[in-house]
Amino acid sequence: MHVVHFSDTYLPRRDGIVTSLRTLARALPPHGYTSTLFAPRYPGSAGDRDLELRPLASLPSGVAGLRLAAWPRSRHVDAVAAVDPDVVHVHTPGPAGLLGILAAQRLGLPLVLTYHTDLHSYANAYRIPTRVLRAGVAAYRRRLGSPRPEKRIQRRHDLLDHGNAVLLDRADALVVPTRAVLRRVELPVDPGVLSVIPTGVAHRAVPVGAAAEFRARCGLGTDPVVLFVGRVNREKGIGLLLGAFAQLREAIPAARLVLAGAVYDQGWLRALLAAPGLEGRVVCTGELPGSDVAAAYAAADVFAFPSLTDTQGLVLQEAALAGLAPLVVDAELNDVGALAGSAHCVSPTVNAVAGGLERLLADPAFARGVALRARTSALAHTPDRYAAAMAGVYERAIARRLGRAPSLAA
Repeated sequence: MHVVHFSDTYLPRRDGIVTSLRTLARALPPHGYTSTLFAPRYPGSAGDRDLELRPLASLPSGVAGLRLAAWPRSRHVDAVAAVDPDVVHVHTPGPAGLLGILAAQRLGLPLVLTYHTDLHSYANAYRIPTRVLRAGVAAYRRRLGSPRPEKRIQRRHDLLDHGNAVLLDRADALVVPTRAVLRRVELPVDPGVLSVIPTGVAHRAVPVGAAAEFRARCGLGTDPVVLFVGRVNREKGIGLLLGAFAQLREAIPAARLVLAGAVYDQGWLRALLAAPGLEGRVVCTGELPGSDVAAAYAAADVFAFPSLTDTQGLVLQEAALAGLAPLVVDAELNDVGALAGSAHCVSPTVNAVAGGLERLLADPAFARGVALRARTSALAHTPDRYAAAMAGVYERAIARRLGRAPSLAA
């Protein structure tokens, strides 16, 4: 069986969707599925042996390094048909994802969608104007032949809800990585098509000496290190983390903070780093290859995850598997996520985050207990278990699609 995936983000850009997609493609073959990916053409992008890449013409979006694929046309659907897919799996809601939905509609294929991204939070974090959202939803609706709403939608939240309805209306299966998604947004689908399936993460071995080399390269010495991995951007709570770290240094002056991830707004970050207490104590590595990220985990003492917008937080599992005690501020994600409530969860305030980090750094026994519980939870979610669950979703989607005729809409 052949799954054709659609994603608006791909290598060399690194994020949770890319990690989830590549993990799934690599783990699916033993379960009887091969994979092809349609994604915007990113400079330097390439597939791997388990994931054939069919790049789409693209242009920069101007937001967080994302590229926009060409608006889906009939010739793009023909290109999808040419790879002879059995199942369509859409991972993102951009133009590439729209192509996947359109292809499934026209070719009569089972459609599986994974709701990776909290669209409401991201639209607010990136300050996308309501008029742009309205125009985008209308364009999607026209392309898919969806009915117009009975009256003009005014509120941003309602407009995004309508956009979700347009995207999810034809889903034969919908996957969410954690139940935190379902607590944040009402997804307009039949509960019978919904599955909660966390992405599995494999522990990455670190060569002897890699942690020491990372510390030396970043000038960390033997100082206690707080690590963050992910996009260094507003929606990830970086402002909160930097404020808390400045306060932490009043109690632990030697502490260092490493921000490992892409920076898309250098001016915004420079302004934050100019605050008192941060001078010379924060290292921004930029985006790192996987081997260097693994070394960063091994070199750190605790892991800080100040995001309130993530639907899964794969880096939490990575950090836990590396033996780090994770600190989080999202109580919902902590409760129902892959770590099953085992992270050290504090309120999303400067005082609480600073206090939580201080406790993890100053109380090694407490930190070891948190780390052990988090690692035990993370070990339950392997790539093979993830692929097996998704293979089951594909099988149910195929069964659901039987008897439905392909759409011939222009």
